[in-house]
Amino acid sequence: MTWRVFSAQTTALFLFLFPTLAHAQSTFAERVVEHRLSNGLRVLILPRRQSPTCAFYILHRVGGVDEESGRTGVTHMLEHMLFKGTTTIGTRDYEKEKPIWDQIERLHDELEAERNKGDKADKQRIAELKQREQELLQQVSQWLIPQEYDRIFERAGSPGTNAWTSNDVTVYTVSVPANRIELAALMQADQMSHPVWRQFYQERDVVLEERRQSVNDNPDGALWEAFLATAFLVHPYRNPVIGWESDVSRLRTADIDRFFRAYYAPNNTWLAVVGDVEPERVIALVEKYFGNIPAQPLPEKRIPEEPPQRGVRRVVVKMPANPQMLMGFHKPSAPHDDDVVFAVIQGILTRGRTSRMYRELVERQKIALSVSAYSVPGDRYPNLFVIDAVPRHPHTVQELEQAIWREINRLRTEPVTEAELNRMRRWAEADFIRELRSNEGMATQLLWADAVLGDWRELFRFVERVRKVTAQDVKRVAQKYLQKDNCTIAVLEPAPEASR
Repeated sequence: MTWRVFSAQTTALFLFLFPTLAHAQSTFAERVVEHRLSNGLRVLILPRRQSPTCAFYILHRVGGVDEESGRTGVTHMLEHMLFKGTTTIGTRDYEKEKPIWDQIERLHDELEAERNKGDKADKQRIAELKQREQELLQQVSQWLIPQEYDRIFERAGSPGTNAWTSNDVTVYTVSVPANRIELAALMQADQMSHPVWRQFYQERDVVLEERRQSVNDNPDGALWEAFLATAFLVHPYRNPVIGWESDVSRLRTADIDRFFRAYYAPNNTWLAVVGDVEPERVIALVEKYFGNIPAQPLPEKRIPEEPPQRGVRRVVVKMPANPQMLMGFHKPSAPHDDDVVFAVIQGILTRGRTSRMYRELVERQKIALSVSAYSVPGDRYPNLFVIDAVPRHPHTVQELEQAIWREINRLRTEPVTEAELNRMRRWAEADFIRELRSNEGMATQLLWADAVLGDWRELFRFVERVRKVTAQDVKRVAQKYLQKDNCTIAVLEPAPEASR
């Protein structure tokens, strides 16, 4: 769970409305309405009257972790493609555009066959095929209405649509005036039922450029990619969500279509509606627009279990950048009890100016510019506790690593103080309050907890579980997981531009 600073004014208002945190938890929990369609789609509704708006969020329990070897990035690519429209949105006449897309697809069959010849490929033939593709794209453009999906929502008063793909899930979001909730239901159901993979190969180029900017030419991205690929040897958490470049460059529309039909089934889908709504009306609308989407068997996929790590692993990435280091330790994910202890450890070590590592490494020794900790890359399977640090010149990464190990050893050998535990308890309460502030934040949290943790009520249990963490728990967990044989270290090492 992410911890952030919460304003005193908002906390005071919240405590005025809800005299105790327990009251707040029970009040919200009692108002959540659950419903499941006959096709398996799960609906969570939370009425809130703060403003005449509502968040309409859809989650599909599919992410990078579910991709086949050789087709990484397909989940992220699918997310991009679903905003291209449907058989009725984004087109002036779908029946006239479809044959042209079919021609483009056949053309890419030829292009791929030619490129697969490697050094023997006919470059002139490739150029001819690409020229023909441009002609077909120009021809089909007369039938397209670009960005119509977003513009329909904007005309209805929505601030816009969004989506994101993670290792675990894919989420599609829209907020609308409360009186336009039927539009949200109609549009999102149409997107889930009748997508069209328009401009797929142009969008594939966009994603490849996105990858080049965020990974290939980005030191942080390159370090992160190397770190995960080193920390996980067999588990698909090692793969980047955006996909490996060689995989993305070979994705075809058939890959997207097959993946969509396998995982975007209603029995693998959650819907959260939070805001100024009547649950009965929401249920009726969801039944009307989503009820006819057929359920289907989900793929039987065996995720390989990551074997225990038996020694420290190291990887160095050389790029023109300031030095940085990542230290990762394998651990259980939420809702395991030890994951809650790690949330406390994260705060004690790096949260705020009173945290141990900030005071010792940043302020007293002045050996670090920054230090933070978090759990990644997902929660459906065991993950990593990561310490992320940047050394302060002229200190080195090696010096910083030794200083971090000293703080870890303190945690392993000395009990944390009751004052530190109390501070973490207060912050957990403040974070819980913060999550209740917006319709959008609450919809996101409800979806994540129900789809990933197995029950949306885990949101309301978290604070109480943090309260129960003891100094003995912290010491036990630190001794069990924060050890060198369970550690992966990735270092960003400065290199001159010419050596890249």
